[in-house]
Amino acid sequence: MAYDDVTPTYVNLLTYDKYVTRTGNATEFDALKEMYSVYLNQSTDAMPSNKYTRGLALLIAHHYALDDTKAPDKGGADTSVGNITSERVGDLTQVRGNQPYIGSLDSWKTYLMQSKYGVEFLYLMGTFKPTPLVL
Repeated sequence: MAYDDVTPTYVNLLTYDKYVTRTGNATEFDALKEMYSVYLNQSTDAMPSNKYTRGLALLIAHHYALDDTKAPDKGGADTSVGNITSERVGDLTQVRGNQPYIGSLDSWKTYLMQSKYGVEFLYLMGTFKPTPLVL
């Protein structure tokens, strides 16, 4: 079953071991897994199992990225996506985030666009089109 395939090892692989300490806490990980599984249909007839597995892992990684109570184990923050911003230092200019204007999005999409894992989750769900139910 796809739900059982979402393990700390899988999330660590997805995040390049940034949240090893967090995924090592089995109680917290299982609670997050249970909480975010509500947003995805566990029926393999409704959603392909590989998309379910990746989607649930992305939601857990998104939670870790937004939770600023603890720093990631490796690398910087994963929340550098967002509104268009620009920074200028000397002759260098950096522009981050090329998402649409946040005010034009649904509130749940705005929440997901705060981390790279949430953005990937949105793209993943955009590739999935459920088949209509014919009675």
